Amino acid sequence: MSTIPLEHIKDSHKLLADGRVELFELTPAGGTGTLRFKNDNDVTWMGELYRGIPMSVTGEKKNADVGLSMPKLQIGQPNIDLSEFKGLIQDGYLDNAVIVRLTVLLDNLINNRLIREISTYRVKRVEQYSRSQIIMQLATLSDSLGFSLPYRTYTPPAFPSVQM
Repeated sequence: MSTIPLEHIKDSHKLLADGRVELFELTPAGGTGTLRFKNDNDVTWMGELYRGIPMSVTGEKKNADVGLSMPKLQIGQPNIDLSEFKGLIQDGYLDNAVIVRLTVLLDNLINNRLIREISTYRVKRVEQYSRSQIIMQLATLSDSLGFSLPYRTYTPPAFPSVQM
């Protein structure tokens, strides 16, 4: 007799995986505050409001030889007014701004659980800006494949072969 719960068996037979929701946080360089947004409708997660703005990320690829590609973030559409970004662009605060993309499963979003996947980028350049559309070239914070090494010092006496 199987000890697997029935709901796990039903879940394993789904044709589609749970919905993934992408939330974005833009922190301007030299500016204050963080702009939070997502693709379609407004949503509140972990006490923060993510405003619904039409957007897409294109050109993102992972390659073992080249590393991560430089994706583009496109915000806006013809019937939307993005003039609130004008000051950030004119003052240069979008150049080198940090963009954090949080990928959250729909169930975790609805139940307000702090379970997410984090990708961090910086704005390399603003390629195009109009009142209804912004296109930004993104870059990873390093040339690595999305991993970081923990900080550790290698000094004597724990490492006697290291000389200062």
